[in-house]
Amino acid sequence: MRRSRRSLVEDSLLGLARYLLPDTPAARWDAEWAHELCKDALAHLAKAYTGLSATEKEALDLSCQNVWDRRMHAAGLADDPAAFRAALEGWERVGLEAMQRVRVKGGAA
Repeated sequence: MRRSRRSLVEDSLLGLARYLLPDTPAARWDAEWAHELCKDALAHLAKAYTGLSATEKEALDLSCQNVWDRRMHAAGLADDPAAFRAALEGWERVGLEAMQRVRVKGGAA
């Protein structure tokens, strides 16, 4: 999943605001922004998940997302929106890849 031009611009602007105006609301972590990003990623995963058969759903292993989950958590604690967005995109990508792998195998272990 390639980062969009919009996300790169947003991350640059957030970084600039944090650097130039560290004591303003624009420089603080925005939980609503993070929530909306997560909601979009979950919607993409849910759409792919509904396309799986019962056997494929049972065989699906999403443990590949754990490393990205930890990166998202660390980015949130570090108040780093760019790192959070990158980690969330990685989390979504590996989840979709895991679903594609199980679909290709047809749920076979």
